[in-house]
Amino acid sequence: MSLKHDSFKKIRKEKNKWRLDTPEDFIEMEDAFLKERLMSKEPTITTTVRITGGKARNFTLEVPKATRPMTDRMKIRVFDILREDIVNKDILDLYAGAGSFGLEALSRGAKSATFVDASKNANIVLKKNVAHTGFLVESEIVKEKVEDYLFRMTNKDKDEFQTFDIIFMDPPYKLFNTKKTFKMEQIINMASELLPGVQDQKTKKWKGAFILKHPKRYDLEKIDIKHLRLVENINLGLNVISFFIVNKEVK
Repeated sequence: MSLKHDSFKKIRKEKNKWRLDTPEDFIEMEDAFLKERLMSKEPTITTTVRITGGKARNFTLEVPKATRPMTDRMKIRVFDILREDIVNKDILDLYAGAGSFGLEALSRGAKSATFVDASKNANIVLKKNVAHTGFLVESEIVKEKVEDYLFRMTNKDKDEFQTFDIIFMDPPYKLFNTKKTFKMEQIINMASELLPGVQDQKTKKWKGAFILKHPKRYDLEKIDIKHLRLVENINLGLNVISFFIVNKEVK
């Protein structure tokens, strides 16, 4: 967990506003203050991130500043569930950051991966990681806001419409607002429209999967998810990875 986004000057200024009578009151106030800060800030990953399986196994990935890529432990758990379902699939990695999920998928046999992230820094790092792991041909990097990308893709003409077999989303913490769920709901529902089973309810092929990494404290039941149903959760400390598949009857 990191507090580096708050300068010490800013924190000291806030503490100077306190009006307390005893040292015990100060200690109690400081504990509450730090707990609130920790809960509101994004944890940053400082360890090395690598490809854990497949033909690019043990390749290390560069990580953009102030991002939370999937750790090796997370990826091993996720891909133990996906197993052969990843083979020959088209992957969409939203808020891609280092591209940890999409590159792991390519290494384990996915057909293609599209990485979407609006950050200039992430775009530079993604290009390095894709080249380093040798997946230039199979990869597409899109520097665009995720919501803009999804709006553009879901409003294409039918003959130009593109679907993805597996969509992975690891949004920034600021999107996990427990009171204002509209934006998260909108993004998840737009993304789900790009799954094959949502576009063609009669398809006998793979209907699609949606994977979401989110804080453990974030209640997904508050979101009206239209096309998907939850089938599994992986609890990983402060985070949960939730697996969704397409409903048999799409709303």
